[in-house]
Amino acid sequence: MEVVQRKQPSEIKVEAIEYEGKPRIDVRLWVFAKQLDKMIPTRRGLSIRLDQLDAIRSDLTAAERALKDAA
Repeated sequence: MEVVQRKQPSEIKVEAIEYEGKPRIDVRLWVFAKQLDKMIPTRRGLSIRLDQLDAIRSDLTAAERALKDAA
């Protein structure tokens, strides 16, 4: 299967999923698969357990502040 990442559309999707019977938040890069003529998920992404969510949210906020302060 040919996956075109650079010239075709791509997007990041955030979804609530269940993995091995446990709830998670999946953040994944989706790309256009030319042969299938549709968007498909890639292996690039992360699956976040709910107990990790507060720390990740805090880290994202800190990174955003750092970028704004540097601008």
